[in-house]
Amino acid sequence: MTYVPPKPLREWRLDDPTSELYQLLVMDDQTVLSAYGRYAHSSGSTACSWSDFVAGAIDDVVTRTQGVEVLTEARQFVAGMLGEVSGSGR
Repeated sequence: MTYVPPKPLREWRLDDPTSELYQLLVMDDQTVLSAYGRYAHSSGSTACSWSDFVAGAIDDVVTRTQGVEVLTEARQFVAGMLGEVSGSGR
């Protein structure tokens, strides 16, 4: 079987050229990635499942790097995706 890398379904990006690049990505393999750092995300990154994200697993990182508005919007998006997945019988 050929490896197929996960694809982003939605991305939030905050790029401050004088400081850091912050990204939050919701992936099609049911993970959420939070990454930040100017060069190769050297400052840090983390990942969790959609369920763990909705439960608050990386709230502190997302709030600190991109703010409550992005966290709220992302949580609503992921919760909607979880509803679609559970409703589709997958």
